[in-house]
Amino acid sequence: MGAEVMIETRGITKRYGKLMAVDHLDLKVNKGEIHGFVGPNGAGKSTTIKLLVGAIRRTRGEGFIKGHPIGSVEARRVIGYSPERPSFYKDMTAWDYLVHMAALSNMKMDEAEARADELLDWLELRDFSNAKVGGFSAGMKQRLSIAQAMAHRPELLVLDEPTANLDPGGRMSLLEKLKRLPQEQNVTVFISSHILSELEYLIDSVTFIDKGKMIVENTMEEMKREISLDRYVLNTSSNEAMMKALQGKPFVEEMRLDDNGVIHLTSPDMAQLQRIVLEALIVSGAVIRYFGEEQVKLEDIYRSRMGQGKEQ
Repeated sequence: MGAEVMIETRGITKRYGKLMAVDHLDLKVNKGEIHGFVGPNGAGKSTTIKLLVGAIRRTRGEGFIKGHPIGSVEARRVIGYSPERPSFYKDMTAWDYLVHMAALSNMKMDEAEARADELLDWLELRDFSNAKVGGFSAGMKQRLSIAQAMAHRPELLVLDEPTANLDPGGRMSLLEKLKRLPQEQNVTVFISSHILSELEYLIDSVTFIDKGKMIVENTMEEMKREISLDRYVLNTSSNEAMMKALQGKPFVEEMRLDDNGVIHLTSPDMAQLQRIVLEALIVSGAVIRYFGEEQVKLEDIYRSRMGQGKEQ
């Protein structure tokens, strides 16, 4: 049997007059995943998220949350949503606000109060539980927004730039908590962020979107495998001399120096490349420091895939 699908859209489209904000987007996110949603400013990420949570209506297409049509009461019950710019009742305390949000989901009062206490501890806001939200810093409001999204114990947590206002320590703490959610609380996480290094730490799969259209959707493991294929990194005591010695050699297809002066090259045959590198070391007189397969990062995948998408 295949994995249970948590999010699925089929040709979902949102148009504002002549502007096509989301263009026939097909998404598929399996239950228990942490899925990244990535694209440049204006790509349609926030509009897509608003469609998924039922905040706006689609122009055409269809979408489902755990099999329920997006925007339906059943779909909304599954979702916890933290927007990029959360707003609150400024005169309420953090504890009162979380109790209120939990009670709105039909929790009994004693259960809602217990849940508020649990979330204040989980997001390290206990010391501010009786402080009015209007006096909170941007980072504290961001954490409180995630707490309210979790108030009713959702099966799907949708986060739009969740670490944008946090300091480095707060970011690291939150990332650790989010990473454990699927295993500890059986929560699927759909997260949009511009901070690719943070996403790479978290996500199992990713969707790239640009101008409202999907560029690619796949697991991180498969994307890294595809991008790293036949790519190698070489660092020696004299990389410029090595570049000259390797220039024009068979089995060396592409070659460049990065910003740190390290050689990146592609070759279809690792064994032949090893032989050629050894010969070049003798010719150049350089001493090898490192030679191996290139370790691909999410930023590398983004540059590669988004570049391909713009060429189409």
